[in-house]
Amino acid sequence: MICSDHKLSRLDDYLSQNYKIAMGPDMPEEAKSKIRKSQIDWLNKRNACTDAQCIERMYSKQMDYLWNECFDHLSGKIEYIKFSEAIDKIKRDLASQEYNKTHKTPEEVIRELSTKNTNKVQQLGFNNKQLDSILFLDGFGSYFEYHTLRESLSLIYELPDLTSLEMINYKGYAGFKIKTTGRPSSGFIFREENGEIYLNGLVSGDKVIEATTENDMRELARIFLSYTGYVIDNNNSKDL
Repeated sequence: MICSDHKLSRLDDYLSQNYKIAMGPDMPEEAKSKIRKSQIDWLNKRNACTDAQCIERMYSKQMDYLWNECFDHLSGKIEYIKFSEAIDKIKRDLASQEYNKTHKTPEEVIRELSTKNTNKVQQLGFNNKQLDSILFLDGFGSYFEYHTLRESLSLIYELPDLTSLEMINYKGYAGFKIKTTGRPSSGFIFREENGEIYLNGLVSGDKVIEATTENDMRELARIFLSYTGYVIDNNNSKDL
């Protein structure tokens, strides 16, 4: 029963750790002898338990007993884990395991949505060279690599209340226009350079506002990331 139950298995680990401390060189032999006898009695009682609650109570009693025996003999920082501390650690461990089961890394979210929306993205009209180009965003004076245009558009397709996403051309620049229910069109134009893409304009309704300063470029990056970040966060992405 103990090996198949995560909580009981971890309690057993913590008790074993505590027992080693209790048998350490700083403990008097008389106390160790008393603890050894107690441990044998405890094992017999634990093995007589027929359910998990009984076993957990036995671990609680023995861990508290060992703590009381060690307290007067050990000074300074020791690695003893009290029962209440052990339970807190186990709860955090279980919560983390459940979180990891139900949440994905941002990279996992992006891969899944890219696969899901691959046909939609392909039909927008961008060529494969454009779709496979890496998007670089301005982060306070220095550019950082984001994702491919293909992956970015796959995220845009998951915006709530999206009514249309279309490719546009403006003064020789390619881009895309986003329309969601109840809001004016938005979107971006970009320049292409050796397999890299740089945002250089914002779609606002029927207008395109070209970026001319570093602050403009940063604002483009901020707005773009507000779209993609929203999608990632709302697809059970892990907090990293």
